[in-house]
Amino acid sequence: MDQVMDSMIRGVLSYMYGRNILDKLSGDLRVDISRTGGLRRIYLGGRLVFVVRANDGRALPTLDGASLIDKVVVVRRDAAPFIKQGRSVMAKFVIDVRNAIPGDEVAIYSEDGELLGVGRLLLSREEALSVGRGVVVKVRHHVISNNQ
Repeated sequence: MDQVMDSMIRGVLSYMYGRNILDKLSGDLRVDISRTGGLRRIYLGGRLVFVVRANDGRALPTLDGASLIDKVVVVRRDAAPFIKQGRSVMAKFVIDVRNAIPGDEVAIYSEDGELLGVGRLLLSREEALSVGRGVVVKVRHHVISNNQ
């Protein structure tokens, strides 16, 4: 990949996920391009870290890419088994929402620091912590638990 494309991709990712991502993007960045010329997938050091949504070009983090983003939802440990089954994050399990607004892609961690999945945040931090019911994060990718 040429220098211009590399810096453009890093710039777009820093715009979407914050400047801190640039420190974590050190290494060999590679992209797959579709037949029509659009970005498809972004790899870092051979690991798939982002997939690019075709309809709007938004880079969505994979489980490997979750460690790169600072937009985080922390949930109680008793919610972990449900999220590992691919279920949505419910408000009653949310402990904190950091650096994210509704519509953002977030990494989901248990209060023990275990990565559970990634998904789209539906409620603001204030709403998630006060409503006590309803879906806060629509899970897109989840960690597969050992007992499945």
